[in-house]
Amino acid sequence: MTPVSPIHLAAALARDGEQVLTREPSRTLVEGLSVAVAVLDDRRRFVRGNALAREHLASEPAGTCHRLLHGLDAPCPECPLDQGTPAGQGASACQALGPGPAAGVVCVFEPAPTGLGGLDLAQVLEHTPAAVFVVDAAFVLRFVNTAYARLHDLDETRCLGRYLGDCVGAAGFARFRRAAEAVMESGKASQEEVQLTFGGREGCYLAARIPLLRAGTVVAVCGMLTDITDHKIAQRELHESRRRYQALVEDQTELVARLDPEMRRVFINQNLAAMLEQSPGSLLGGLFFDRLPAAEAAALRRRLLGLTLRAPVCDLQHDLTLPGGEVRRLKWSVRAIFDESGRIGEYQAMGRDVSAYWQMERELSKTEAKYRDIFEHSADGIFQFEPTGAMAACNPALARILGYPTPAAVVLEQGDLFQRIQTRQEDRLEFLRLLAQHGRVYDFEMQVVRRDGRNAWLSINARAVLDETGRLERVEGAARDITDRKRAEGERMLLVSAVDQSAEGLAIVGRDYRLEYANPAFVQLVGEGQTAAGRGDLTVRLAPFLGESVRKMLGLGLRWSGRVRLERPGDEDAVAETMISPVRDSDGTIVNYILLVRDKTYELGLERRLRQSEKLEAIGVLAGGVAHDFNNILTPILLNTEMILADMPFGHSLRKPLADVVRASERARDLVRQLLTFSRQGELAVAELTLGPLVKETVALLRGMVETGVDIRPMVPDAPLDVLADPAHIHQVLINLCLNAAQAMPGGGVLEVGLCAVPAPPRPKSGVIAAGAPLGSLAEGSYARLWVSDTGHGMAPAVAERIFEPFFTTKKPGQGTGMGLAAVHGIIKSCGGAVVVTSTPGQGSRFEVYLPLIPTPVS
Repeated sequence: MTPVSPIHLAAALARDGEQVLTREPSRTLVEGLSVAVAVLDDRRRFVRGNALAREHLASEPAGTCHRLLHGLDAPCPECPLDQGTPAGQGASACQALGPGPAAGVVCVFEPAPTGLGGLDLAQVLEHTPAAVFVVDAAFVLRFVNTAYARLHDLDETRCLGRYLGDCVGAAGFARFRRAAEAVMESGKASQEEVQLTFGGREGCYLAARIPLLRAGTVVAVCGMLTDITDHKIAQRELHESRRRYQALVEDQTELVARLDPEMRRVFINQNLAAMLEQSPGSLLGGLFFDRLPAAEAAALRRRLLGLTLRAPVCDLQHDLTLPGGEVRRLKWSVRAIFDESGRIGEYQAMGRDVSAYWQMERELSKTEAKYRDIFEHSADGIFQFEPTGAMAACNPALARILGYPTPAAVVLEQGDLFQRIQTRQEDRLEFLRLLAQHGRVYDFEMQVVRRDGRNAWLSINARAVLDETGRLERVEGAARDITDRKRAEGERMLLVSAVDQSAEGLAIVGRDYRLEYANPAFVQLVGEGQTAAGRGDLTVRLAPFLGESVRKMLGLGLRWSGRVRLERPGDEDAVAETMISPVRDSDGTIVNYILLVRDKTYELGLERRLRQSEKLEAIGVLAGGVAHDFNNILTPILLNTEMILADMPFGHSLRKPLADVVRASERARDLVRQLLTFSRQGELAVAELTLGPLVKETVALLRGMVETGVDIRPMVPDAPLDVLADPAHIHQVLINLCLNAAQAMPGGGVLEVGLCAVPAPPRPKSGVIAAGAPLGSLAEGSYARLWVSDTGHGMAPAVAERIFEPFFTTKKPGQGTGMGLAAVHGIIKSCGGAVVVTSTPGQGSRFEVYLPLIPTPVS
């Protein structure tokens, strides 16, 4: 936003004359400005204004605008009330409201900051230890504090109003005048160190010149003199002391370093810098232990932090790898320097290179402790057996493996310990045989009994030590506890067996979606029953499981579950319920995907057959109800028509139409009877029936009912197969099935009719259509199986699922009512049996009727 110009705003408001700020909208607009607008009368008294003006002028309305705005004791020289012309001073402007001064003035100004408003800063300047004085543009003293008067040996009250050159020396005044004029011209403060003499004493002072502004114009200069003589002397002494200290330290043959409380280097001598092959400056600021391993540096740091006033010194040793790869051993003596509050202010470290001495000691101790350290700290149990089997020596690891508290407790055991700890003595004999034969035994696994009674598995490497005569002196070697490994192997084998024998398919797929493992159930399902399918073949057949959408979900780290249809050539498609989950490593990165697959084909087929059975049951209930009602309608029609025909002469013209009514009613009555049979509500004459003669008789009748191109092949045994059924109904079932089979072979074919006994009822399986009683509800026991098969055109699955529905037919109009197979369903269901249909388009159909056999009494 463009800032408001005070002079332009004052001129615009002055056009309203004495009515300024009394009318809208100017009053509201001015109220929201960021500058103060005030209307004063001819005596410079506040009349009205916006909020900022009221805040600054309303409290003292008696002609104080020049003092509050400009700090003047008298009215402004350019005030419009005196001259009649607009006046502007930096951030303020005044404009007369009329041609004469009696009308007043409008004043626009920016309020001064109020952060220190009302504070008497003169008291601060008076009591500051620095010498402070203020001169105006004519270099007349307008203010001096006590320190300045005392420094120049002047009377403070008699200095004010005097020319500065009359109060100070000519050289000092000339220097100050040049600096003050530069400050007045630039408007910027300046300072410098100067040498001045007061009272015969020469000192160093920090001289500052500060411009004082009024309405943006420098009207005075404030000078300040601060005595820094003692500071300069101390600084020189400190510099000299530091120079002597550094010279002393640099001449040292030892390594010297100073550290701050955070253990960062603030000083190092040339010897240490030369050892590190860097300049001293480049090493400053770095941590003292920055070249050491983190764990060692942390341990040394803790030691330094533990220094106290009572124990301020500690000795440290560590290895240091130089830039060239050489390793040096350094020994340090570090002292903590405490400040007045008892806190560590710095550390002083004196060190020396003890690599030569340390190497000698190291080689000596290494030679002495080399084998002892291996013996004591080995994770494997190390032992020495006497030829008698007694333990001669062992390390702590073997004692721990065998369940003893210490190696000494093992050695104190009497007798043949090697024999006592063996679980299987044949393992011990085999171990001794191999040792005697080869002199060494490698990775010999045996099970032993610990002291606490628990079993443990050991892997042993041993050798026979012979004396000078070639006799066995001792047996020594190492034993490793492999109990956890054996347990893990057992658990892994159990897991592998469980996965391999699982009924559900499991496969592991790599991040590139290639198969890495598949259990037999997965191979059986995906490999179309071929258990020996290759991994490459299975990888190709993973495509239905790993579609584009599935891979996107897996790429986001999500799980996917759903059903997948697997195509199987020449067989019904399989349906697999699948869940695919990512497998992550310890860092959370996906490394594999695991597929869990369950074959749902059988269950889905079972559900479909259950729905088919329930549908047929519902249709049967509906058909029964319709048949009863229809029969009630047909009865009066048929009865009345027959009564009319009985009383009507033979030559009457209406006799033929009424006879047609009777024939149609009888056909309707037969249809009602078939519906009742389908719904199992018709009258049944159930009796013990031998199926063989009935089937043979029916086949003999069929030969004159079918086309000559149909070859009927009966397969009926002579064994008696007895069931509880109505002979007429079974005859009807067989006739319906055989005629349907013959009609499915218009060009001829083979019609096979068979009968046999089976030890158990049929159970649901994939690819079959069932009618009659549900297959899952058939009672256990022997059944008679009556089948009719043909080599006709077969049926599609969608057609086969509906063939038992009433009035459903694929024949042309007038060739069938669609009630034949519906009646078959009702008859067989009423007998407690079932019908199983298998059909393949182009290969024919097979209808199998199962009827429970009457149990043969035991003699």
